[in-house]
Amino acid sequence: MKQRLIWFAKGAVMGMADAVPGVSGGTMALITGIYERLIAALAAVRIDTARQALQGDWAGAWRKLDGNFLLSLGLGILLSLFTTLHVMHLLLEQAPQLVWAFFGGLILASLVVLMRRHHWQWIDVPLMTVGALLAVGIALSSALNLPPTPVWLVLGGALAISAMLLPGISGSFILLLLGLYPAVVEAISDMNLIIVAWVALGCLLGLLAFSRLLNALLARWHDRVLGFMLGFVLGALLKVWPWQAQEQWLSPQAFEAMTGQPAWTGACVLLALLGAAAVAVVTLKSPS
Repeated sequence: MKQRLIWFAKGAVMGMADAVPGVSGGTMALITGIYERLIAALAAVRIDTARQALQGDWAGAWRKLDGNFLLSLGLGILLSLFTTLHVMHLLLEQAPQLVWAFFGGLILASLVVLMRRHHWQWIDVPLMTVGALLAVGIALSSALNLPPTPVWLVLGGALAISAMLLPGISGSFILLLLGLYPAVVEAISDMNLIIVAWVALGCLLGLLAFSRLLNALLARWHDRVLGFMLGFVLGALLKVWPWQAQEQWLSPQAFEAMTGQPAWTGACVLLALLGAAAVAVVTLKSPS
């Protein structure tokens, strides 16, 4: 029971991170030491596993799926996502600098931890550079304005869940780029189950396909794939810079001059340190 509660708590951290556009639950999975187990468990969701369950071997199918782990983690993600999504949306409207500062400190500390854990080879430097450039390219992409039709909701859900599995890229941010984020947030807030169901279908399809691809890549090029993913984490820092205005990254003083809003520099520094401290607490209890 204690282990399941730990998995639930790690899932809650992942869900909270993915509620913020620009922050990735995949990063949280990496620093808490469950990333590869998560990908392997998701990749085990296959037709032969379903056939095994339908033939009566429920226990065997459950073990193959790492069911206790997935269930505990999934419940934590869903509960956290549904309870924090609306709150995070309000905070990003009222005090975005504070939210970005906290997650900026969290991501930077995560990157330091992950780089120290990594088994480096020379090829990891260009791989990390390419990953960072891709993440920056995504962060600088212009947002679309897709209508919340079933086709786009399914596609958005598939892309968002695939992004959630990658450290440094947020599923919420992908929905934001597609122009679907407000509709999804409103649907969850209003309990519009039709829109939620279309997005959930897309998430399921994306999860089944992308997790198998990632699992195969990790099995063949484990350290190189993780080196590439470190670049995504590095690139994510651009998105969470606290003082952004008109697609510019500013100093606190320039931000105040341009927007007329308070920069809250001291509070941002404090929250960034708090985010870094949270990573330190989590990694002290996580395997390296």
